[in-house]
Amino acid sequence: MHWDRLRRSFFLAGVLSAGVLIGMAFRSIRPVEAIAQDGGGKEAPRTEVRGSADEQAIRKAAGDYIAAMNKGDLDGIMAFWAQDAEYVDESGKVTRGKEAIGKMFKTALPELKGHKISGREHSIRTLRPDVGLEDGSIEFCGPDGCKEFNRYAVVWMKSEGKWLISSARDLPADVTEAPSLAYPRLQALEWLVGEWSDESPRADVKLTCRWGPNKSCLLLDYDVKHEGGDPLQVTVRVGWDPIGEMIRSWVFDSEGGFGEGEWHKDGLRWVVDTAGVLPDGGTGRAIHVWEFTDPQHFVWRATDREVDGQPVGSMEVKFVRKSGK
Repeated sequence: MHWDRLRRSFFLAGVLSAGVLIGMAFRSIRPVEAIAQDGGGKEAPRTEVRGSADEQAIRKAAGDYIAAMNKGDLDGIMAFWAQDAEYVDESGKVTRGKEAIGKMFKTALPELKGHKISGREHSIRTLRPDVGLEDGSIEFCGPDGCKEFNRYAVVWMKSEGKWLISSARDLPADVTEAPSLAYPRLQALEWLVGEWSDESPRADVKLTCRWGPNKSCLLLDYDVKHEGGDPLQVTVRVGWDPIGEMIRSWVFDSEGGFGEGEWHKDGLRWVVDTAGVLPDGGTGRAIHVWEFTDPQHFVWRATDREVDGQPVGSMEVKFVRKSGK
């Protein structure tokens, strides 16, 4: 039995994954952040100072507001809302008054613990000395790397020298944000797009992940160099099964082995039941766990591994991002 080949092939028979989409409860506070940060959770280079002094003041207020959001500081958040402010969600529901909006935030903020909230300003215009209009997009990144986006519009009003939110509106999602029916189901994996490598001295594993046509699937390419063995190339497709209502994976390696996996959510981890066939006709099974650590790292584990009914030892590999989101 080709044990070394099995260890390399079955090591790659699973599918990378992380997290679950942010719940609808978060929609109630999506439209009002405006400081730019990159997808890795690090603050992006700030927009070059431009525009009038009032535009710059609105930009600073928006940045301070999102800082309060990330701290979960309810009082700090509500300090930016006018007494007669209104919020309109994507469905058109209107919440009026600072007190009612405060209750909305008090309910939603605990659900956002551990999330990184960021946004991108598209434009800021002053309509008159005491009124400004901001247009932008907002991103929520969950503890498991899951991201959700939308557009927003905020009307800022100056009161006693301070810029306050008079109106915040959650804009309908652009159709281009869902290029395929599968994309909303796979969006939780978008953090994986980019280039990765393992941190183990025992093997050299390079992973590249990209979107397939119309974001209908994820395409993963592995290049594995194992001490004392021949290089191995592995390709994986990750897709949505609408009949089984689950994410599934299909894998093929350069030696003729192939396999598939079914994913099941367990807290912040994905547990993948995998089964494969080796080039010599042997069969195997394993449980793979893909655990998101942060935007720059994730851990892969394989347990309950069997080949032709015989147990094989567990494995763990730590990956670090080389490029991408």
